[in-house]
Amino acid sequence: MALATFLQLLRSTTLQERRAQRLYRTEVLRIAARVRGIFDEWLLLREVEPDNAQLANAAAVNRWELMRLLKAAEGLEPPRSLSGIHRDVHNALVGSARACQLLANGYRVYKSEAVCDGQALLVETLADINELVSQLELRA
Repeated sequence: MALATFLQLLRSTTLQERRAQRLYRTEVLRIAARVRGIFDEWLLLREVEPDNAQLANAAAVNRWELMRLLKAAEGLEPPRSLSGIHRDVHNALVGSARACQLLANGYRVYKSEAVCDGQALLVETLADINELVSQLELRA
C-alpha cells in the first residue's frame, strides 16, 4: 500500500466526510457491479453466438450502456479523499467503452486485430474496476 494511502487512512475524518465517502462508495460499487455484469454477459454471449453481426450489435449496445454509466459517474461529487479513485473510475469506464467500440467495429468488419485489442482492453479495464472496488472497500 502506498504511504500516502496509508497516511490518509490514519487521518481522522469528520462525520460529514464519512457520510460523503459512504454515499460515493455506494454509487461507485453500483456502477462497478453493472460493469461486471456487462462483462459477464459479453463473455456468455461470445461463447454461444456465432454471428459476427450479432456480436457487433451487442458490443455497440454495451458501449452505449457504459457511456451512460460514465455520465452517471461524472455526475458524482467525490469527497476530496476519494478524488484519485474517482479519476481512476472515470478512466476505467472510458477504457471499457473504448473496448466495446473496438469489439463492435472488429466484429462488424471482420478485423480480428480490433477484436483482440478490444477483448484485451475490456479484460484490463475490468481488472482496474476490481482494484478500485478493493480500494474503496479498504476505506470502508
